[in-house]
Amino acid sequence: MKRAIITVNGKVQKVRYRSKVKGIADGLGIVGEVENLDDGSVRIYAEAEEGVLNEFITKLKLKNHLIDVTDVSVCFEDATGEFRAFKKVISGTMYEVAERLDEAADILEKLTGVVIQGNDKIIGTIEQGNDKIIGTIEQGNDKIIGTIERGNKEVISTIDRGNVMLAEKIDAGRAENREGFGSLGEKIDAGREENREGFGSLGEKIDAGREENREGFGSLGEKIDGIKEDTGEMTNTLYFLKEVHRETLELKEKYDLLSKDVAEIKIKVNSG
Repeated sequence: MKRAIITVNGKVQKVRYRSKVKGIADGLGIVGEVENLDDGSVRIYAEAEEGVLNEFITKLKLKNHLIDVTDVSVCFEDATGEFRAFKKVISGTMYEVAERLDEAADILEKLTGVVIQGNDKIIGTIEQGNDKIIGTIEQGNDKIIGTIERGNKEVISTIDRGNVMLAEKIDAGRAENREGFGSLGEKIDAGREENREGFGSLGEKIDAGREENREGFGSLGEKIDGIKEDTGEMTNTLYFLKEVHRETLELKEKYDLLSKDVAEIKIKVNSG
């Protein structure tokens, strides 16, 4: 049996350190005592087998939310056998108060541990939540980027199709205009030629009528009938010219509609 005289320094007073020491000693079957010194340290007298004392000394180096042991010094002597158990030395008449303070310190330590554990859980939950939020944002960004890229492709494709349709309509309109104006020119020329022929024939008939009138009133009725026939030809010519004018107006309306379609397509292409 050996006696160990141990001095412990650090934050070891008013933090329930002596109660912890007594609990360790009782668990190892060590007898002795522990007390606070005026310089803020704790002194321990412990008697047991040397191996048990070494284990006890190792366990005295406590660090938790309240206790912070910074130094443990030991000297060994022969055991005296004066101790029958392990006790806390409390000076004065405040033994009961000291016991209650130790109990309160124990509760405070437990509460501190619970608070720290709760904080760790809260921090862990927040970190997990942040990871989920970041992951969700990244997924959302990927979806948005994908949607924009697909939309851009569709817009470009639509513009390309619109450009092709616009070019086709413009080419078709130009061809129709060329054909329409060509037909119009041909009809006008034909009308002019028929007018010239009609008026020429009319002059010839009038001259012949005048000659025949001079020759005799007997042939006047026949010449008048001829003049009526020529007048009918002139009427037909005028009707033909009216038809040409009507077709010209229709062609102009088609050209105006085509121009309007071209303008609208240009606006859509520019705004796209």
